[in-house]
Amino acid sequence: MTALCPRRFTFLLAIALVGCAAAGQAHAAEKNSADPRDTKVLRLVFDDDTFIGSDDAYTGGWSVQVHSALLDEWTPGLAGWIGRLPGLGDDGEGGRVARWAWGVSQMVFTPEDITMAAPQPDDAPWAGTLGGYVSWSSYDNRQLAALQMYLGCIGPCSHAEEAQTFVHKNLGMADPPEGWPNQLANKTLLNLNYEYRYKVWAGRQAVYGTRRWSSDLSVATQVGLGNFATFAEARIEYRFGWGVPHGFARLADPPPLGIALDPVYVDPDEPFVRFDKWRTYFDLVYRKRSFRKFAPLEGGVTQNGGYEPKIDSGLLNDEVVFGVHVEKAPHAFHLVYYHYLDDKHLSGALGQLDWVSLSFERRF
Repeated sequence: MTALCPRRFTFLLAIALVGCAAAGQAHAAEKNSADPRDTKVLRLVFDDDTFIGSDDAYTGGWSVQVHSALLDEWTPGLAGWIGRLPGLGDDGEGGRVARWAWGVSQMVFTPEDITMAAPQPDDAPWAGTLGGYVSWSSYDNRQLAALQMYLGCIGPCSHAEEAQTFVHKNLGMADPPEGWPNQLANKTLLNLNYEYRYKVWAGRQAVYGTRRWSSDLSVATQVGLGNFATFAEARIEYRFGWGVPHGFARLADPPPLGIALDPVYVDPDEPFVRFDKWRTYFDLVYRKRSFRKFAPLEGGVTQNGGYEPKIDSGLLNDEVVFGVHVEKAPHAFHLVYYHYLDDKHLSGALGQLDWVSLSFERRF
């Protein structure tokens, strides 16, 4: 394992801040006071386990996401099919809002000892994924439904080797990886994910969106179908803090394993309220998942002609997610920690599963 690397953190932070500053900079003065219902969201996400003293299993990833403004109704083309799916209607004028999002993501998986060139069949595989996705969501402050389509690949086509080599070797931030010839061979990945959330309790709803204390509790379910990940899950989401916005918990699941969405809700029938005060709030989520398939753990032929054995994806079934969110329009910062309760069942394979997601947003 490696300790926290300040240079890596500084590098990621610098990239994120530059990206956020550049997005929509020409319109910054105008948009700072704009109605949040009319602004899009650019989100830059960086996942890494180095921040918690590990460097294996899901060792890192990133995604770039663009989320639409809040639409009162689907466009006629989308209403004809998206609007007909369960929970994804827009209720006509007023009521639920409709949104779309698109983006690109990369994930990197490695064994614990990345300096070993020989295969390590008893540890996590060498694997990388790269893909694009589009999602659609419809929600208010009581319920949310979302659908996502993902198309990507696993193998050398993901360029995970080049990404990790650049960070570790060219930037000198960690030991150069030596085992990428053992990575899983190229394969096309397709996935379709659907989720539904319902808020079962909300305390002091009148203080939502202000800097005062508030909290709420929601239940959710999600299913994924495809050769990237086939799974079903149930979860409980508790949000609390100063300035909790209308909407639902902000998870940071990599898009193939979750749905990329921005769950902040602004009632189209309520007066415009500026979000230009600092606010801090938190998420605490318990999730139970059952995997049938997860591509990086499915094993198979490797790039150099070897064979990687399959790993039991049941190790990923229980987790607690804790999120910290700090916002002041037009910017937001999110830190989400994923803790897997299955670690106590491990016997060497996969090392430490926990990881952290850092994301930066700018409304434009």
